[in-house]
Amino acid sequence: MSKANPIYILGAGPAGLAAAYTLTQKGQPVVVVERDTRVGGLAKSIEYQGFILDFGPHRFFTKLAPVLKLWSEVLGKDRVTVNRLTRIYYGGKYFSYPLKAKEALLTMGPIESVKILVSYAQSQLFPNRHPRNFAQWVTSRFGRRLFEIFFQAYTEKLWGIPCTEISADWAAQRIKGLSLLKAARSALLGNDGKVKTLIDRFEFPRLGSGQLYEKIGEYLRQHNQSVLLNTEVVQVHHDNSQVTQITLRNRQTGEESTVNCGGVISSVPISLLVQQMNPTAPSEAIAAAKSLKFRNTILVYLIVEGNNLFPDNWLYINEPSVQLGRVTNFANWSPEMLPNQHQTPLCCEYWCNYDEPMWQQPEAELLERAERELRKIGLLHQEKVSGGFVVRLPRTYPIYAGNYQQALSDIQSYLQPFSNLQLVGRYGAFKYNNQDHSLLMGILAAENVLSPGKHNLWSVNSDSEYQEEASATAKTTTHKTVKKPRQQKTLKVLKEFGGYVFTGGAATVVDVAIFSLLVQSGVWSVSALCVSYFMGLTTNFWLSRRFVFGIYWKNWLIQYAVFATVALNSLLANLGLLQLLMDDAGWNATAARLVSAACVALLSFTGHKMYSFASNQQEFVRKPE
Repeated sequence: MSKANPIYILGAGPAGLAAAYTLTQKGQPVVVVERDTRVGGLAKSIEYQGFILDFGPHRFFTKLAPVLKLWSEVLGKDRVTVNRLTRIYYGGKYFSYPLKAKEALLTMGPIESVKILVSYAQSQLFPNRHPRNFAQWVTSRFGRRLFEIFFQAYTEKLWGIPCTEISADWAAQRIKGLSLLKAARSALLGNDGKVKTLIDRFEFPRLGSGQLYEKIGEYLRQHNQSVLLNTEVVQVHHDNSQVTQITLRNRQTGEESTVNCGGVISSVPISLLVQQMNPTAPSEAIAAAKSLKFRNTILVYLIVEGNNLFPDNWLYINEPSVQLGRVTNFANWSPEMLPNQHQTPLCCEYWCNYDEPMWQQPEAELLERAERELRKIGLLHQEKVSGGFVVRLPRTYPIYAGNYQQALSDIQSYLQPFSNLQLVGRYGAFKYNNQDHSLLMGILAAENVLSPGKHNLWSVNSDSEYQEEASATAKTTTHKTVKKPRQQKTLKVLKEFGGYVFTGGAATVVDVAIFSLLVQSGVWSVSALCVSYFMGLTTNFWLSRRFVFGIYWKNWLIQYAVFATVALNSLLANLGLLQLLMDDAGWNATAARLVSAACVALLSFTGHKMYSFASNQQEFVRKPE
């Protein structure tokens, strides 16, 4: 990208402004083009009757060092720490998110709890190794019952299509790192902060999420950078795989102008950008762009006369009887967003397509619907609603369904040769980004201007290193220390052996407990021994396969038979060695038992690794979570 002409940044949302801020720090001229009257995109703030309101909940949380650095530099002391409380409404009841074991048990009742546990156990014993859609992905990790309770209704409301038509990629991207076991562990032992979905505190600008972007806009103007508001892109001109000019239109006057540019960072919806290319893009790329779909959002804001309505920052409404999808209570964010303490601003979210009646529904009807549904689910009682308004946001959620993967691949193939054109943000890259992901894309795009090819922007929000584990001192792209192959292998075997010993102990506890219960119930001891040994063996097989080796054969019955054979041979070896040490070597029983147990544990582990969990027999190899 040339410094002779400025870099044009299309869209003043999080990604575009992060790119502009980073380039300005490096002395690169930029021009920011924004079709709205204010910067911030979907993260902007608006004012109404003295309230500062956001477009739904936009928490500030990340472990990405470049994003932390940008927040700190721009916001400085204009930050508050917010305690997060988020719940799910289902079946007339409220459930904390993340789930709390005791609360869930008491709320759901014993019968429903048993259904959940049985469903979860079934999904873990017989996992779907290759889920093709959202429903299968969630069911394979949480069980069918939890999917029905906590995921299905909300997800289908959001996307407007059955969960079986939504790509598994969306689930993998949005629910990455979260499992039922981790949720339970967090509920019982506390959260270590490593899983983004489970955080219980976050930072937030004291005057709403838009304050960050307004301050970046001020920074750009102070450094003589142009920020063109009320301006939209008409055409992107290119020659020899280089973007050379852009045609812009002033939305107030209608005046058009064509300007030279040194490069483009675009957060314009990818479906529109491809159609704005001049010369025209190939018909295949245009068809692919037109096939990509976005979901629209309608925000219904209500001003309620009353306080302490509910303690949540936001609530997920997983209730099929209402169309309401999510409710944000801005009284529980930064106190400086409120002009008084006796009114509460609520933001009710609805989702629809352009061709659905709700998109054109009059504001008065939408306000009435939101109030009625809030009262129906018990969030409002006798409180009076004194005001409100509606905001309609087109193309807020990229829909991961249909042939979108092939369409994106076709578009990438067309745009890849353009060396000075980069796509960023939720709109521009067709990625369901969190706020920090979009900021990171903008920062990395800016670094690509200065060092072409340094980052692959398509990997952001698909690479766990970018999302979850970057430390506050890490560089933009972290490089982990690579252990030597032999050292890696030794550590892996030691870790597996430790896990195997632990799972063997757990299985023994199951064996002894079942045996004791059966004997006490009057079952013949030999029959009780057979049943308990079988249950302990099965427990050991499941735990070892699921949490130690992670090896799944195509036919699990054959794998179980091999496991049982190795286990029985190990048992015979244990008995033989015990007899040898006691009768021939003259050891006392305790010492002989300890030595034989240790030797046979090693022998059994080796046998299972070589035979029961041999990687050359499996259909799929997975590392344990």
